[in-house]
Amino acid sequence: MILLIITAALLFWLFKKCVSLHEIFSFQTINLQVKSVMFFFLSTAISYAQEKTVNYNVLRNGAVIGQMQFYQNNNNGEVFLKISSEVKTRLIFGINVKTEEGSHFKNGKLISSYVKRHVNGKEKANKTTQLIDSNYKTSDENRKGEIKQQYINYNLMLLYSKEPVSEDKVYSDSFQQFLTIKKTDNHSYRIELPDGNYNDYHFQNGICQKVELHHSLFTINIQKA
Repeated sequence: MILLIITAALLFWLFKKCVSLHEIFSFQTINLQVKSVMFFFLSTAISYAQEKTVNYNVLRNGAVIGQMQFYQNNNNGEVFLKISSEVKTRLIFGINVKTEEGSHFKNGKLISSYVKRHVNGKEKANKTTQLIDSNYKTSDENRKGEIKQQYINYNLMLLYSKEPVSEDKVYSDSFQQFLTIKKTDNHSYRIELPDGNYNDYHFQNGICQKVELHHSLFTINIQKA
């Protein structure tokens, strides 16, 4: 929005200047200058920030029980990711789960990430991973940890926008450890979780279309809306 305002102001200034100097500049010159200014600011706006939002439905037994939104902002070598979801379902009693995850990458390296989860209004998870000096520090409520890894370039959040064609490991911000990626079919991958469950990811044109969350008690599908 700011760039558009600046562009409009400059175009107005350029038009006034050229009209007042009509003896020197022809209409073709004005048109060329206007086009040049517009091209400069449009290309600047495109290179400055690229944003995308993808919406998903969360399903159980074929019924929609919630929504999830994936947001990505690429800005001059920095990548900001955010996933927010809300699921309402019923097992023995009603369950309302709200989850928010975020990641910050710079020049391909994870700088920080967080995972927050509330179940029926009560906080059940608040985890962070942060690059400090040359190692990653983790926190899980009052528990502190360290990952002796100087470079994390791929985490579970990136799976929604980047197919793991050349990746065999992925960092889990929730479990705060690396997990193995197994290819199960063309553009399909499985990630086995430390708790015994597993997730299947399916891609089309490099973008995640569907995730199957296989739990011992149920299966949840996250499907692109």
